[in-house]
Amino acid sequence: MNEKIIADLHTHTENSDGTYSVENLIKLAKSKGLKVLAITDHDTIDGLFETDVLSKEYDIEIINGIEMSCNLGGKDVHILGYGVDIQDSDFKKELIRIKKIREERNDKIIEKLNELKLNISLEELKEIAKGDIISKAHFAELMMNKGYVYSKREAFKNYLGRSGLAFVEKKNYKPVDAVKMLKKNGAFISLAHPKLITENDNELESLIKELKKEGLEGLEVNYYSFNKKDKKKYAKIAKKYNLVITGGSDFHGKNRVDVSLGDSGLNGKEYAEFKKSLKKK
Repeated sequence: MNEKIIADLHTHTENSDGTYSVENLIKLAKSKGLKVLAITDHDTIDGLFETDVLSKEYDIEIINGIEMSCNLGGKDVHILGYGVDIQDSDFKKELIRIKKIREERNDKIIEKLNELKLNISLEELKEIAKGDIISKAHFAELMMNKGYVYSKREAFKNYLGRSGLAFVEKKNYKPVDAVKMLKKNGAFISLAHPKLITENDNELESLIKELKKEGLEGLEVNYYSFNKKDKKKYAKIAKKYNLVITGGSDFHGKNRVDVSLGDSGLNGKEYAEFKKSLKKK
């Protein structure tokens, strides 16, 4: 029998592409009996400035985190940072630069959709996105609301995904740059959902070796869509490269309906190992 999950270290709020406010996410975590919650919004720390107060109010440990959206050779690579210093001015400047990259891509997606007679405007997207980050999930929601697609899945398959008619590659932002930035910030660094990057183990291990030189410390072994065989394989790779196991549900609220908060994460023993590494920072 599996030990109870006490820590969900991969979650998103309305500050990026989730649908819960920070406080409502924390309330949900408390109601599910979680002891620890990491908030890891994409490329933003906007939701982290009241977590100390909310942690005390709801008696749950909150870890300030982030998920950096990178790309390498046409593949999406996501880097998780834990215990980020949200007062770091250099870090904030870099996030502003990355936000501009995202905005440039969004403008191109809007242009492509409009050429396809799917009229989408930035103003409409801003009304849907409660935070400062506009993601493809917001595009999908707006397209569904306007009757252009029947579901968000259809929006990604036909238009927004890699083989879609309106796909735009994000301007090159390499995972090694994200690792360097997070190391400078003092965060604990983990490679998110490795199976989603590549199922070629040689490619994955080559990436891990490169990132470990720059400060990679963890590997997301426990992920909501991974089966037992996957977890066993990635745990073996983590051990091989002396990486700490991390894990989480990648909860997005209504933007990802096939997973609930706490469906994946760390049990007590795994969290103690992770916490030990986090305290060294």
